[in-house]
Amino acid sequence: MVRAIDVVFEKLPPELDTIPDRDTVVDATLMIQAFVLNAFGCLDNLAWIWVCEKPVLNARGKELGPLEVGLGPKRRDVRASFSKEFVAYLEKRQDWVDKHLKGFRDSLAHRIPLYIPPYIVSPRLSKSTTSSKKPVEMPSESLTWGSTTSCRPSSADWASGGLG
Repeated sequence: MVRAIDVVFEKLPPELDTIPDRDTVVDATLMIQAFVLNAFGCLDNLAWIWVCEKPVLNARGKELGPLEVGLGPKRRDVRASFSKEFVAYLEKRQDWVDKHLKGFRDSLAHRIPLYIPPYIVSPRLSKSTTSSKKPVEMPSESLTWGSTTSCRPSSADWASGGLG
């Protein structure tokens, strides 16, 4: 997981002041996605190790099903097997897990993948576009990701393999 973060900062260092090429941004995006999924997976794996090694059984004395294993507050049988101190530790961190880790993981796995925009418009350039009526010309390398007039890729983009 440390390597994933190292790669992000190697590919997109904070001091970078040019528009990175598409492959560089995609590589960094993949590393961020890998980090989020692995962070969530580590917590899930810890729960499974605990349940299997302890062993933790449900209220009927049966093995837990796959949807009954986890560290979250809804996993009452698992939580009941922990010390009060450890449950308090988990409860203190639950907001962070829900807001950051679970939210990003669920979005990545089920809805919209995490994404790094190809570039940003600086506040200086943004002010000049809002204060004048004429459009600001963007550098040509900023337009290499497809049309700026549509959020949908053109058929030429698909045909050329440029969206792979």
